[in-house]
Formats: sequence, structure tokens, C-alpha cells
Amino acid sequence: MTARDTTIDLAHLGRPRSVACRLLETTAGPVLVDPGPGSTLATLTAALDGLGVALTDLAAVLLTHIHFDHAGVTGTLVAAHPGLPVYVHAVGARHLADPSRLIASATRIYGDRMDALWGPILAVPVARLHPLVGGETVRIGERAFVVRDTPGHAVHHVTYLDETDGTAYVGDVAGLRFSPVDVVLPVTPPPDFDHTIWLASLDVVEALAPARLFVTHFGMSDDPVAHLAQLRVGLEAWSATARLLLVEPGTDAERADRFHALVLASIADRLTPVQRESVATFSDFRASFHGLARHWRTMTPG
Repeated sequence: MTARDTTIDLAHLGRPRSVACRLLETTAGPVLVDPGPGSTLATLTAALDGLGVALTDLAAVLLTHIHFDHAGVTGTLVAAHPGLPVYVHAVGARHLADPSRLIASATRIYGDRMDALWGPILAVPVARLHPLVGGETVRIGERAFVVRDTPGHAVHHVTYLDETDGTAYVGDVAGLRFSPVDVVLPVTPPPDFDHTIWLASLDVVEALAPARLFVTHFGMSDDPVAHLAQLRVGLEAWSATARLLLVEPGTDAERADRFHALVLASIADRLTPVQRESVATFSDFRASFHGLARHWRTMTPG
């Protein structure tokens, strides 16, 4: 890591340590990894200003995937800096070029909360997009980022290994991390969650032998082996719990409430009361239940 590499806490919805962006210094200029949603643009630009970085100084944006909490502000950044290159999974690239379907789908879920949650979502011109499929090496200045296709959380997910310092930028494929106790949990929203594919992606990340993981939610994890082992346990436990709930009576909304409560109970003794409240607020595990339910119903129709 260089002296100028910085984690920026975007304080999404005013909550610290919920969404992180990483600023990397290169000889070609600064690079942003997962710049966050449009709703945190003011926080991002204030942090960059404090580091002496203008949006027009940026050399590139690296996106692990296109979910709004990771990539929603990207079109706004390109509007401010029309020459800015954006590296993104090929499946996600077309949705950045035309985000209308993503916006319509999210609006059905979030309704009138869309603007507060995600802010403006602008299209990225096709000419600025650099689609990735995995296997590439992205070179920016003196830094080289090895790209791997890592679906499971989302079909449009990639991981970047910075060969200069061994940091793997893992987005959500390495789950959620709550420090300082290092509780690691999956995040399994619909429609793309796939249990088997995600476990295979964790093998891909491990094969990179990273020195550390940068997790968007939240921060640097310095023991990748232990982190990924805990995530595997969580994926298995969540999948087993969801499958049991699916055969219980009730509606999916009721099952999701029970799942949320069970997850909170499973980690309660590892968190302070303040941390428990923060986890419950930021990580509504009901959405993860719906992703698990959709996956297992698809795997075992009828």
C-alpha cells in the first residue's frame, strides 16, 4: 500500500463504517475502487478535496459490481470528468450505459426512498466503459490489477488483485465485515445469489493468495484465510436455515422476519449493544432471505 492509499468512509445515510470507497495513488493519477452511491457524492468529494484530489484528477474507476451502493455515483463522476475510464464486468457494463432497467427495478422495491438512498443515477457513455470478463490485467500507472470473475453475490461481480501490495478488492463476494470483532456475514440479495457459484468464487479469491481483503462493507481484513473460512460457514448456515424456513407455514414476509431475528441472535454475543443496533439497521437480513428463497426454489421447483 502506498502512503496515499486511503479508505474513504462514505457514511451512507449518516451511518459510519457502512460503505467504503478506496482511493489508490498511481503514477497515472488517483484511482477509485467502488465510489459508492450518488447520495454520498458530497462526502466523497469532501474527502477527496481534503486529500488534494479533484474529480478531474482521477485516472480510473474500478467497479467490483454495479449495485447502487458500490457504483451508483459512477455516471455523475464521468459527467464531471468526461475522459474518466470505468472498468466493470461486461454484464454490468450495458446497465451502466443504460441504467433504466436497474432504476425501474429498484424503484419497485424502494419507492419514494430511492433518492435518499441512492441519489442521482446517470448513464455512463459507452466509450468510457472497459468491459471485463475475468483473466485480464488492468494496468494503471505502475500498478497492475489482476481481474477474476467472481459471481455468486451478483453475476456481474469481479475481484481485483493489486499485484503491487497483494490487496484483493472483493466488493461483496467476501461478504460483510463488522469490526473490531471481525464478524463476517454473507449478503445474499435476489435475484443473482447462487450458493454453489459463490463458494467456487471464494476458491478463486483464495487462489489469488491475497495479503489482505478490502471489503466495501467495511474496510481492510488482514487475515483473508480466516475471513473466507468464516464466510463459508455463514453461507452454509444461512442456506440451511432458509431451506428449513421454506417448509414452515406462513408467508415469505413472515419467514424473512424470522430469518432476520435468527441471524441477529446468532451473532448477538459477539457484538456490543451499539454494534447490534448498527448491524440490524444496516444489514436488513430480510432481503438476504428473499435471495436465498429464490435460489432454493429455483434449484428445487415445485
